[in-house]
Amino acid sequence: MNRSFTFIIVIFSFFISTHLNKFDIFFYKTEFDFPEHQIVLYPLYPSLSAPSALVAEVSTGKIILAKNEKEVRPIASITKIVTALTILKSNLPLDEEIEILEEDIDTLKGSTSHIPTGAIFTRSELLNLALMSSENRAALALARTSKGGTYFFKRDMNRICKALNANDSYFVDPAGLSPMNVSSCIDLFKLARAAYCKEIIRDFSTRDDILFKSIKGKFKRYFGNTNSFTVNKEYHIKLSKTGYILESGRCILLVFEIKGKDYIVILLGEKTVGARDKDIELIRKWLLEVVK
Repeated sequence: MNRSFTFIIVIFSFFISTHLNKFDIFFYKTEFDFPEHQIVLYPLYPSLSAPSALVAEVSTGKIILAKNEKEVRPIASITKIVTALTILKSNLPLDEEIEILEEDIDTLKGSTSHIPTGAIFTRSELLNLALMSSENRAALALARTSKGGTYFFKRDMNRICKALNANDSYFVDPAGLSPMNVSSCIDLFKLARAAYCKEIIRDFSTRDDILFKSIKGKFKRYFGNTNSFTVNKEYHIKLSKTGYILESGRCILLVFEIKGKDYIVILLGEKTVGARDKDIELIRKWLLEVVK
């Protein structure tokens, strides 16, 4: 009798851990309630070098420029937008102190970090570093110290995507180091609208040049933003995240204001930072001079 009961509990636990909870879907959809997106392509649009691109109005959901918007691609550190949503959804205390450990070192890509092991930061500071400076070590530490550890954190990342109907998105690590972290422009548009609702994500992702100190120890360093446009006052950047691994190319997701209206811009697979930034400039000029 006891063995049968134990077997049922194990099976039930496995089901919960690997399947989307319908109650979670309901609450996610209630929290991120937007008008359904609609494709209303503008008749005149710039020629972009990005293999996949999308431009849309945040509030109405009108997609006015789309290029291979449903193509599924690696998105590198844009992943950290979903990492941030997952952290905030967990309701863990942002002032809790977290120590950076050896297991937070990137062993997949061997990327470097300016955060040493042994340094201690609050969860809020690590979230800031992950979004602003794309610190992989910060993202890995956030996942490791979440409820249930990294495994359940990755599960919850994918649950949020399912709840937001970002069904072509899938994540296997919280930092974006794996090329198996994939999405599409249309999915990222849905995820970006959810992130836009979170003031802390907008704030942290658009900061620049902040001095961070370890709570214990002598570590002290200035960190900047990986998106150079955040310091350009003409752009009015309200949300930002860049991404790069070899398999993804140069990627960017940002929100900026044009003529009193906020637009989401997503570019995936750019060959260089220069090409990516040129596309952003073309899009801004197009929105200013052509789109009415």
